[in-house]
Amino acid sequence: MDSSSVTRTVSVTRMNSGDHACLGFDDDETRWELRAAYADIGLSRGEQVIFFTDRATTPALAAEQLSSSGFPLGPALMDGRLAVVNEVPGYDPANGFDPAERAQTWVELTDKARHDGFSGIRVVGDMGWAAEPGVDQDLLVDYEAGLSPLFAEIGFTAICEYDRRRFGKSLLGRIRDAHPKRVLRRLGALDVARTGTELRVAGDVDLATREDFDTALAHALAGPDRPGVLDLTELCFMDVHGASTLVRLAGRLPLGHLLAVRCRPEQDKLIRLCGAAVVPQLVLGEG
Repeated sequence: MDSSSVTRTVSVTRMNSGDHACLGFDDDETRWELRAAYADIGLSRGEQVIFFTDRATTPALAAEQLSSSGFPLGPALMDGRLAVVNEVPGYDPANGFDPAERAQTWVELTDKARHDGFSGIRVVGDMGWAAEPGVDQDLLVDYEAGLSPLFAEIGFTAICEYDRRRFGKSLLGRIRDAHPKRVLRRLGALDVARTGTELRVAGDVDLATREDFDTALAHALAGPDRPGVLDLTELCFMDVHGASTLVRLAGRLPLGHLLAVRCRPEQDKLIRLCGAAVVPQLVLGEG
């Protein structure tokens, strides 16, 4: 399997310009926490942020929910840097949705945001409308898959929200595969996934996720089918314990087995401080 074609798991705080990700959620409070963090980062980068929500979500309700999540973004709602839109572009309950019209809307919004002085645009889209009877599921999946190159080209950052309580497991799997990235379902979470010879770690390695990280890494490195690459580039945070665990477990590998670690500069420095230089099986490289 080509690892580049596999959906990558990322924290909402690691979404970059032009990223197209899906979020499968089943808890509304947690969803607002993710929205708040996502919006806060976008605003700090000078981007315009738009929430496409259900009709019940008013700007006042959004301000209340964001504040409850620890992000008082009311001023951004007042001056237009953050907007709440209840309409669904390119969708008519009687006739379904028009992929071309929706795609054109995203292009126009991007152009307008830049014309208005924003550095870019990031959007959250509640996809609840797609669970309504009459929506062509195959067309929906094709539409999602076709958006990724467009978003990357124009710098349109988007999270498509799918309520796991309303969509079937099979369709959610197809939706996930149609997105290059999948957002972790809560802040501070950890995801460890194996793709071919790579082991990918996303989220946070800290006190709350320590046991899960230790167990997953020990299991992956213990068997005969050990990964050759450990990708840490999607980590938001790694504590000293996590780095020390990595160095310790790598030191137990057979001398003929090399574990190449892709990481960011701060992770590279931390792992080296924890003794990587004395473990010949460990090969560090910033990725």
